[in-house]
Amino acid sequence: VSDDLGQPVNCISMSNDGNCILASCLDSTLRLIDRSSGELLQQYHGHTCKSYKLDCCITNTDAHVTGGSEDGFIFFWDLVDASVATKFRAHSSVVTSVSYHPKDNCMISSSVDGTIKVWKS
Repeated sequence: VSDDLGQPVNCISMSNDGNCILASCLDSTLRLIDRSSGELLQQYHGHTCKSYKLDCCITNTDAHVTGGSEDGFIFFWDLVDASVATKFRAHSSVVTSVSYHPKDNCMISSSVDGTIKVWKS
């Protein structure tokens, strides 16, 4: 199976149930795709992703999509309606990686500024 999203893809991750693929593209858009049909389910905007590989993932509760931004922010979008639920400055430079814990409300992030941070709510 092959899909063409029309933009360079720099990160993909699976939903917790394995039914969806989340793809980060270099046009500053995250795309949620149905794994079996290839149907585009949702798009997430607001962050900047033009030059770097930026990780993205779905939170452990499947309620939110999260990803880094080239301006040092981490974004959380509502999974269903794609609105920005929250964003915050996490690092002084590009947030290259975000990874959410599979069971706890906890995540880690890293940046080209050389820092790694653990976030727990």
